[in-house]
Amino acid sequence: MSDLKRVYAAPTEESAQEELELFRDKWDAKYPKIYKSWHDNWATLSTYFKYPEAVRRLIYTTNAIEGFNRQLRKVTKSKTVFPTDDSL
Repeated sequence: MSDLKRVYAAPTEESAQEELELFRDKWDAKYPKIYKSWHDNWATLSTYFKYPEAVRRLIYTTNAIEGFNRQLRKVTKSKTVFPTDDSL
């Protein structure tokens, strides 16, 4: 996954294509369907690079709402002052 992350975390579409080729060189023999899928769908996937880097980071990281809910659970899990979800 770290090699594939270099593709979508690349600063430009051109460098992402270079990283995808490096991914192919390293992993195509073992996982040919991954490269084929990315290559065949590159026209759609590359639209991602039209967004600013900050927006792209939000897209490829954990869903923001899920992350917020996880943080809420972490804080409230140990609080016994809220006996039920409704009281919370």
